[in-house]
Amino acid sequence: MAEKKTKISKKLSENLLIIKDRVDGPKTFDFINRDFKIGHKDVSLIFIDGLTNGDLINRIMEYLMETQPEDLSVDAIKKLLESRVTIHEVALVDNINDLMNEVLAGPQALLIEGEDKAIIIDARTWMSRGPQEPELEKVTRGPEDGFIETMLFNLQMIRRRIRDPKLRAEALRAGKRSQNDIAVIYIEDIADPELVEEVKTKIEEIDVDGLPLADRTVQDFLTGDTINPLPKIRYSNRPDIVSAHLFEGKICVLVDNSPTALLLPATFFDHTQTLEDYRQSTITGTYLSLLRFFAIFLSLILPPLWLTLAYGPEWLPKSLDFIGAEELGKVPIGIQFILATLGIDLVRMASIQTPSSLATSLGLIGALMLGEFAVKVGVFSPETILYMAIGGISNFVIPGYELALTIKLLRLFLIISVIYFRLPGLIIGLMLIFLLFAFSNSFGIPYLWPLVPFNWQALKTYIFRQSILTLRKRRPNIRHVKDKTRKESNK
Repeated sequence: MAEKKTKISKKLSENLLIIKDRVDGPKTFDFINRDFKIGHKDVSLIFIDGLTNGDLINRIMEYLMETQPEDLSVDAIKKLLESRVTIHEVALVDNINDLMNEVLAGPQALLIEGEDKAIIIDARTWMSRGPQEPELEKVTRGPEDGFIETMLFNLQMIRRRIRDPKLRAEALRAGKRSQNDIAVIYIEDIADPELVEEVKTKIEEIDVDGLPLADRTVQDFLTGDTINPLPKIRYSNRPDIVSAHLFEGKICVLVDNSPTALLLPATFFDHTQTLEDYRQSTITGTYLSLLRFFAIFLSLILPPLWLTLAYGPEWLPKSLDFIGAEELGKVPIGIQFILATLGIDLVRMASIQTPSSLATSLGLIGALMLGEFAVKVGVFSPETILYMAIGGISNFVIPGYELALTIKLLRLFLIISVIYFRLPGLIIGLMLIFLLFAFSNSFGIPYLWPLVPFNWQALKTYIFRQSILTLRKRRPNIRHVKDKTRKESNK
């Protein structure tokens, strides 16, 4: 149920009484109202201490105090806006609810005796860190700027790269108490208008007190509550990656207080793309791309496949006898793989919590004490460590962190299936995983597109490094984009 809005009264004292009652003045020390007079009229400037550009506000107050009584005789607010309030970002509100929402977001509100509207002055400021290259999306060459926690600055980084009047950035708010600012960004004549409306509607329908996890909370509302582990949205901290996806017809969602952008829709192949491939020549980039797909396949299939062959060495020809385990170890071979999987994840989790100065020590503990010593005392077989290490390294190659975690879970599922059902377990497990990918979708797009349904013109741009000169016929998006051509055909 929508909150009833309280109209601003022409009596300044009544407005201040309502406002101070809502914030419980003595208990909210950073909520300040500065009372003074302009043109013999009582006025009050309301703001949050710490979110205000003090120098700018002081200059505005100086201009206001120079106002003469005759300047406020008729249409006082209009005259103030025309001649005294020199800042370019101003607005008017006519109710206390909107006034409070604006002030709590950082702007300042000017209330005037005898006027039933308030002037909102956007002279806010805040502490912010400088943009730096994101840890999870490093490249050898290219820009080294990344998003920060301030939504407006993130939007500026995108606009520097896309100087298109059709670039749209629609502002929304979510969270009844937190009132988080959210921006839905898209290129109007490229993005699917139905998808844009769907995203905006879902954000507007968010009905919670706040968004404590910012972008993650918004994603939950966009994708819905589901047990499907496949990531339907791609995260990115790089403005160049976001800009590239906007040109492909994707939609970007920025949430204030988060350095991460949400990109949607996002299929399996979107999570495998990285700027590193496109920074290289066509042949080199294609090699890197193909190697990455091979690594994804190894990460998923190699450990459970070797475990299957270890359980059934008779399935191997004599020329491949070396693949089997020579020393099984004291722990059953299947349990070894589960323990190794859990051990790798424990080391990864510990590395996130470990200060960088201790990261080397953690690596030595994980590699020597848990790995080498476990083999020497006979707990693990050397092959278990080898194949799990290959699978782990291959997993780190996946650009999409969320997809990499999903591949780990699916690999563990295959290992458990092999332990209980041997070769049939591996075959059935792979079939179930393929069906999971094939029947999933991201905002109406099949998750395996352009492989399922098959579209070679689109698929080759994901598998092979493509020059912009060859992308003439379509954008990699099967939804109903308006502008389907990235470059006109040569005549």
